[in-house]
Amino acid sequence: MRRTTICRSERAALLALVAGLLAGLAPALAAQDTSQAAPTPAPLGQLPATHVVVTGETLWSIAQLYYNDPLLWPEIYRLNTSQIDDPHWIYPGQELGLAPGGSVALAPESTTVAQPQGPGDTVHAVPAPDTVVAVGPDLLDTAVVEAPPPPAEPTEGYQTIFDRRRTATQEVRDVLRAYANQPYRPLRRGEFYAAGFLTEQERLPYGRVLGNTSIPAIPRLTDRSTATTFDQISIQPPRSASYHVGDSLLIVRIDRAIAGWGGVVVPVGVARVTELQRRQVLGDVIMQFGRIHDGHLALPLEPFKDPGQVRPTPVDGGLEGVVVAERDLHVLAGPQQIVFINRGRADGVTAGDVFEVFRPAAGIPGTSSEQMQVVLQIVHTRDHSASGLILNIGHPKLVPGMPVRLIRKMPS
Repeated sequence: MRRTTICRSERAALLALVAGLLAGLAPALAAQDTSQAAPTPAPLGQLPATHVVVTGETLWSIAQLYYNDPLLWPEIYRLNTSQIDDPHWIYPGQELGLAPGGSVALAPESTTVAQPQGPGDTVHAVPAPDTVVAVGPDLLDTAVVEAPPPPAEPTEGYQTIFDRRRTATQEVRDVLRAYANQPYRPLRRGEFYAAGFLTEQERLPYGRVLGNTSIPAIPRLTDRSTATTFDQISIQPPRSASYHVGDSLLIVRIDRAIAGWGGVVVPVGVARVTELQRRQVLGDVIMQFGRIHDGHLALPLEPFKDPGQVRPTPVDGGLEGVVVAERDLHVLAGPQQIVFINRGRADGVTAGDVFEVFRPAAGIPGTSSEQMQVVLQIVHTRDHSASGLILNIGHPKLVPGMPVRLIRKMPS
């Protein structure tokens, strides 16, 4: 909106013109409603939100009543265009809005100033020196602009990792600390359950997996059904035992038999019983180490005892034994393979102990001295045997009967 400030000479001419117009329109205004007294202008700063039109009122008179200036009638019309089609026609009972969302600047009345005494002692009306008159179709600017609040001073508080700025030295120190202070865990739950073991001629309470309970979306070419993690399988309990909801079962297969040591038990997954039925139980597969299908066996899950973060300590002249066999037949030994040895809980072997498979020196001149083959970490123990996970390989040739020796022992 434009603001136009009129100088003193133009104010006088404009006021004279307005006075003439008011004098000519005064009889017409009086003729509209002679039964009511002239309305009293609203006090400054107490402008109501609405006004109800009564008989004889016009936008001109309403502007004079509330704004102290009849020339501001277009402002009332602008605020009520939704209910006033023609500003010359308003009707009794209409409720007109006066100041939505902000205050309307009221035109100050002219100030009477006494001039110096001259001939006739005439007193002239002089307009206020700061009168602002709206010229043309634009009206007074009614928006109140406030200065933006000063920016808040930064306060020292908690900073996230995105707010902190590290120097190059700090970044290098953090990387070195991550390598130097790696948490050591001698045994993990998955390694314990997936290791497998020798039956040692013991008759175990085997249940039998009957198959996957879900109907396959694609027809199978064989009668065998498979299951993966989160699938539901049906299990037939053994005659000498019963399962309960919440029991965990180790799903295994018998790979082969070793003379004097019984069968080689190879775990393929873990299932948890969820429902009991008359001749079977239903369970969900929660861990998987291999392919699970009908015909596999189920055993009660052996509880896992977490050794914590303790480290095995080096020993000299430790317990000795021999390699019984590899769990899976391989031509060459590789990392993460399982090897069975003939020492177990009865000999003081515990999970986390470290053994070394070595080739002893022949004692013949010109032949090699003692040679380390592989390093094993014990992950599962039985009474007279233990399952070791290959950690390090010096030579890939590994055959049954090779000597083993305890080199690191877990604290008791």
